[in-house]
Amino acid sequence: MGTEGAEPRKTRAEIEKAGVEIMVVVAIIGLLMRVATVGISHAIEASRLRVCLLNMEAIDSAKSLWGLENKKGDNDAPTEDDLKPRLKDKTFPSCPKGGTDAVNALSMHAACSVHPASATPGATLATTQ
Repeated sequence: MGTEGAEPRKTRAEIEKAGVEIMVVVAIIGLLMRVATVGISHAIEASRLRVCLLNMEAIDSAKSLWGLENKKGDNDAPTEDDLKPRLKDKTFPSCPKGGTDAVNALSMHAACSVHPASATPGATLATTQ
């Protein structure tokens, strides 16, 4: 009476096999998640460096304009307030990781305390890609 249509009970070996299969699937998913997390963290750090380099290039361009407009020499250094009118949105850029930006004299590149690559003369986006 109650046995029609009922599934037969699984054996212990079938249950253990299903458990192992589930563990393998979970392990594979965990491995894929780890690979994705590492890749994403590298991409985020690379993006932060690119933003920093763009900021330093913007500061250097604003410094050059300031120097030309005010007939300044190579050893003169503008303040952040001197550069703000020459920067996008008239705001001084900030490091994406919270570092401090050194404007420096006209003869030197702007520098960042967190991203040392940005302090390298001639550092450009092409060298970080």
